[in-house]
Amino acid sequence: MKKILLFSLIFICIIHIGFGQDINGKWLGKLNVGMELQIVFNITSAEGLYSSTLDSPDQNAYGIPTASTTFVNNELAIQIPAIQGAFYGIYNAANNTIEGNWTQGSGSLPLVLNKVTSVEPIKRKQDPVKPYPYKEEEITFENKNADSVFLSGTLTIPEGKGPFNAVVLVTGSGPQNRNENLLGHSPFLVLSDYLTRNGIIVLRYDDRGISKSTGDFGTATSKDFADDANAAVNYLKSRKDLNIKNIGIAGHSEGGLIAPLAASQNKNVDFAVLIAGTGIPGDSVLCLQGSLIEKASGYSEDALAFLNNWRRDIIHVVETESDMDVITSKIIAINKKISSNASEDLIEELQLNPDDSTAGVDFFASAWMKYFLTYDPRPILEKTKIPVLAINGTLDLQVPYRENLDAIENALKIAGNKNYKIVALENLNHLFQTTATGSPSEYGMLEETFNENAMKVIAVWVLTIN
Repeated sequence: MKKILLFSLIFICIIHIGFGQDINGKWLGKLNVGMELQIVFNITSAEGLYSSTLDSPDQNAYGIPTASTTFVNNELAIQIPAIQGAFYGIYNAANNTIEGNWTQGSGSLPLVLNKVTSVEPIKRKQDPVKPYPYKEEEITFENKNADSVFLSGTLTIPEGKGPFNAVVLVTGSGPQNRNENLLGHSPFLVLSDYLTRNGIIVLRYDDRGISKSTGDFGTATSKDFADDANAAVNYLKSRKDLNIKNIGIAGHSEGGLIAPLAASQNKNVDFAVLIAGTGIPGDSVLCLQGSLIEKASGYSEDALAFLNNWRRDIIHVVETESDMDVITSKIIAINKKISSNASEDLIEELQLNPDDSTAGVDFFASAWMKYFLTYDPRPILEKTKIPVLAINGTLDLQVPYRENLDAIENALKIAGNKNYKIVALENLNHLFQTTATGSPSEYGMLEETFNENAMKVIAVWVLTIN
């Protein structure tokens, strides 16, 4: 599901002339997005020409290029079109700070930058520490069904002769690297370490177009990501030096949708693990998700109704129109109409900007979103005969557990599947962290990265596949 400040590293830095106080170095600020999110600008200059890159240490994202950096009359302006972001601030010589605002899309937040010599990366207690008691190998494999898609990943192999069951990990939505980094957590790094220590081969890889993988992430849909997952499975199958017994796909969130879709197209897939995977159509998931998260955020009943109507109107446009320009223009028209009908109280509560009619355009007007909203996972699941494990947390607000696990189980029953297991794990959120509310605003605040009992459920089940 959509994540806070997800970055795509695609733009080349352009430098501009600036004058004034020297601001070379690292500048750290903290955004309040329901939690503190660190932002670091790395500013350099040569002969009066400034350039910069952006780091988001809490998301393990570094070296994000900016499109322009100007510093004139103590005013700093940095444009980051790759994430639709920008920073504007004024240098304060008295306390050596740059005070301004961060904007992203239609949103704006105050941001004060302080000069620092270094920024310590977040280290979580569950992050594995080398040397590992298993083999680790950097690999690259090709998706031969796509143009110039070479996927870079990490293969971890248990000690011993085997035979071993093997798992391909598939990330959730949004641009993700092989560790599925989010808000200082590395769920797939922790999960792959646990599974490998327990005798399972694991392959995890960067999404196409992300980190070391090639290809175009921005135009891809879940179907394309299923092709990538199958390329990973086929790569494992080609490794005759590995003593592999069975190969499965374990997908988180959108990856849980992708796993059975990929398996339906590839006889080399022997089992599937749906980790907070969807069992109902995407439009239903998005509506449930939005309502639950907004309610957990404390919005009034009027605000909840307002947001629900807005969301349903936009979803209808995305589902019924095929031309992206038409979708964009209709979303803008909906925004203008609904903003004009909003009361002053709603405008204040939701921090609406009635003059901005572009809210939601970039989120909804994409090939990925259209595919997701209109995709129903049940027909594929109703034909799935391979062993399936579906797990979810009872406090998952992004993929609500009861509606989705029930739908998955009903579909597998229709398929006549004799080897499946459905597990609801108490008090776990969408990332399988122990929580009291399940709110995404807690993800970065929680120390736990991936609940050990949840990982044990996955490992024990995968090891039973003969």
